[in-house]
Amino acid sequence: MPEPISPDYLRKTQNIVASVPVGPWEPTSNDYGTPDAVGPISYLECFDGTVQQPVIQFVQHAREALPRYVGEVSRQANEIKLLKATIEQMRTADRGARHGR
Repeated sequence: MPEPISPDYLRKTQNIVASVPVGPWEPTSNDYGTPDAVGPISYLECFDGTVQQPVIQFVQHAREALPRYVGEVSRQANEIKLLKATIEQMRTADRGARHGR
């Protein structure tokens, strides 16, 4: 099972994603009409045409999807932090309450 994503790792990922050219990235064809580049990534050499197109689609989609996933992880981490603080406040308040009166 993978390690939980630390805030430092999340920030590092956000910085890397932010430094990459903005998408969407469109495939670029070579002189033979075969796609061999996506955005700034070039020379996608796959000797099997059934592999090359899915790889290009993955790279093209990842440029748009990765920032959304990183943002969602960040949003959920913040929400979990707030929920934990709320639970702790409720526990603290409950310990101070007089029961049975």
